[in-house]
Amino acid sequence: MFELNADTITAIKKGNRKVILDLYHYTFQVLMGNAVRYTNDSESQMQIVNNSFMKIISAIDQFQLGTAYFSWAKQIVRREIIDDFRKNKRYKELFQYNDDYQNNALTSDPEIDQVFDAELLQQMLDQLPPATKMVFNLYAIDGYSTKEIMDEFLISYETVKWHIKEARKRLKAQIEITQTKQISFERR
Repeated sequence: MFELNADTITAIKKGNRKVILDLYHYTFQVLMGNAVRYTNDSESQMQIVNNSFMKIISAIDQFQLGTAYFSWAKQIVRREIIDDFRKNKRYKELFQYNDDYQNNALTSDPEIDQVFDAELLQQMLDQLPPATKMVFNLYAIDGYSTKEIMDEFLISYETVKWHIKEARKRLKAQIEITQTKQISFERR
């Protein structure tokens, strides 16, 4: 069992490869879990995981012992995911929104607030357009506020709201299709 303490942090700072590899194995699932939620491509996922881990190693002296390591690592991987998304030269184009958007409220849809298998939910999220998936993940799963998302991507409040509404609409449609399939399967 790996333990992150003052000795392991010192060993990491000194470049002890065994300790660094142990930390990588200890952290991998958390980093990959976040990368999978935001990208569909396994190569991009591994790149995000590895870049995030390198940032963890280089910033290990900033980690405060006694605090939640995985929360700190998740913040680093989320920043890497956002930075990776911004590197896409067309990311601004992905944030175009529907000018006819009229509903200013971000209300929850009770039909979407159902419990689903995590794998099925991930498959549904993977079908969203990249910008919509990014905004929805940050808002609904990682708890970012609309203001934080606006600041991260330099987009308007209406654009953030449109992406959240669009994700909910598409997820609701996918849920309805899934439920219809389940009902017809049960009737057989």
